[in-house]
Amino acid sequence: MKTETQAPARSERIAIRNILVMTDFSPRSEAALNYAAGWARKMGATIHVAHFIRPALFAVAWDAYGPLMEKVREDGRAGLAAIDARPDLQDVPHTTYLDPVDILDGLKGLIEAQHIDLVVLASAARKGLGKVLLGSTAETVFRSVPNPVLMLGPRVRLPEKTPEVRTLLFATDFGPATARAAMFACSLAQELQARLYLLHVLPLPGVENAPRKSEVAVAERQLGALVPAGAASWCEPMPLILAGDPSVEIVKATDATQADLIVVGTRRPPRLPAYTGWATAYQVLHESPCPVLTVRE
Repeated sequence: MKTETQAPARSERIAIRNILVMTDFSPRSEAALNYAAGWARKMGATIHVAHFIRPALFAVAWDAYGPLMEKVREDGRAGLAAIDARPDLQDVPHTTYLDPVDILDGLKGLIEAQHIDLVVLASAARKGLGKVLLGSTAETVFRSVPNPVLMLGPRVRLPEKTPEVRTLLFATDFGPATARAAMFACSLAQELQARLYLLHVLPLPGVENAPRKSEVAVAERQLGALVPAGAASWCEPMPLILAGDPSVEIVKATDATQADLIVVGTRRPPRLPAYTGWATAYQVLHESPCPVLTVRE
């Protein structure tokens, strides 16, 4: 994994006050809402639940467009009304939105108007993030939204009750997003009172199949520099240095540490669709048994 020098992490904490949850009323979207609700209770946040209708998908025939769209709107209103009336959400401030607009335009408007700090959604992709819940937009949201995004990938086990984050795994390549992502990971661990692991994956050194001790020592020092001063008063961050393919090792570490959440930093969105710089994040999102929080540089 590429390494770059990073300044020590600052001690300020990240505030999450407004959480936007995208829903299509499926069980996986309901699970995403459950995660958001659990975090909102602990952080004193407000949940904004949005269901987006893409009119172009239903414009198959002009004479049928009006009645079909009205049925879609009616279903959307009914779904949001059911969410609004959920007994388990009555102790959480929440608002619902039905938007018959392009999803990215609608997201941008809601994010700006409601000062959104975190976007939450679920993917049901079978192969890669291109075929997803919410039409084909989860990958687009992941690539385009500047806010941190919490995504439930297709392999995430859906909890039967409000999920708890007891163990958090922060994986970093020491790239440009490291400082901001580390700040989020440490703040979340503190807010959620979770155990915190700090992971860096070194490339395999060839036939030796193990990194040199000097490389491990350097990586451990870099990980330690990301921990805010005073963190020992609420947790004891534990460094993990592994070697191999980053996406594979991150998923393995998730199982080994029994992590309930992965936090990773991501670079700015690539201009070229074929750009492979986000391959690790995509693969982790698809393979992880727990939700993944991506934090952009």
